[in-house]
Amino acid sequence: MSALAAKYKAINLSQGFPEFNPDPSLVEMVNRAMQNGLNQYSPMAGQQSLRQVLADRQNSWGRAFAIDPDKHITIVPGATAGLFSVFQALVMPGDAVILFDPSYDSYAPSIVLAGGVPVRLSINPDGTYPFEELKQVINNKTKLVVVNTPHNPLGLVFDRTQWNNLANILLDTRIMVLSDEVYEHMVLDGAEHVSVLQIPELAHRAVAVSSFGKTFHATGWKLGYVTAPEDLTQEIRKVYQFLAFAANTPMQIAAAEFLSTNPHYEKSVSTVMQQKRDLFASKLRGSRFQLLPCEGAYFQIVDYSRISELADLDFAVHLTETLGVASIPVSAFYQNPPKGQRWLRFCFAKNDDTLLKSTELLCQL
Repeated sequence: MSALAAKYKAINLSQGFPEFNPDPSLVEMVNRAMQNGLNQYSPMAGQQSLRQVLADRQNSWGRAFAIDPDKHITIVPGATAGLFSVFQALVMPGDAVILFDPSYDSYAPSIVLAGGVPVRLSINPDGTYPFEELKQVINNKTKLVVVNTPHNPLGLVFDRTQWNNLANILLDTRIMVLSDEVYEHMVLDGAEHVSVLQIPELAHRAVAVSSFGKTFHATGWKLGYVTAPEDLTQEIRKVYQFLAFAANTPMQIAAAEFLSTNPHYEKSVSTVMQQKRDLFASKLRGSRFQLLPCEGAYFQIVDYSRISELADLDFAVHLTETLGVASIPVSAFYQNPPKGQRWLRFCFAKNDDTLLKSTELLCQL
């Protein structure tokens, strides 16, 4: 869709990346690190200064066990590399891995490459999770359950009640949990991000994956981190050392300095995205699109069934070519998309003038 947007010179609200730059002081810190000659390999687990500030932050946010920067945190070149390392480390041939569709598109291929079998359950149309169905599909081959909160593409937040429901289902099993938390600092309308590492019944068999690219509005920097208990961290690092070995050094050093000098920075991320979501949503409320709830991340799902009966891919292409606004068809996140579902995903992490221009066009339909 990004390629199609470029071809037709359309406003690109499809691929999930911000249109605006990171904090200028952060960019300057990266530049200073490079100018000071800090351009060689980092330690495999990541710069100690960065792991320490992350451990301090996570412990202040509350975790079921004390996060140790040496034993529990691994810096990776982007959350997707972290996810891949987790799947390759923990999933053995024949293992089943539960995915809740719609799901981020890197999960299933990584599972298959590890020899695992993705087992897909669909999130209910009202945004609730299919816990009863989950109980039915769990068996002795189930190795891992994957949760994404805040959720891409639906913008749902997996709250403490849902975590407790999952914990109860997994209580008498050895099934592990992978929580993709790359949008953890983009929670809206007063919602609370709850990490799997805050759930005592799950934390000791769980992995959380986070993203500086999302938090710093710098997706092209490809920098993230994986937090897990020591035994799981050791296995993940065995894979990671041969996947990439180390992440970008000057950006790690700058991230540590920036977070140390901006102790409450993360709160500003939700504030920015709340403003963007509210602007985009307010301008679309007069349209024929129906807006689904958006509790977190930077995506707004719209139902266009009042406008067209075209399948979502066809309608997304049509909007790009004729109206000049690019989106993502939500069916791309399913193995078996629900029949008759007419949903598109728009990314609202854009400059205000871009949001105003795109909504003006969309309201013409």
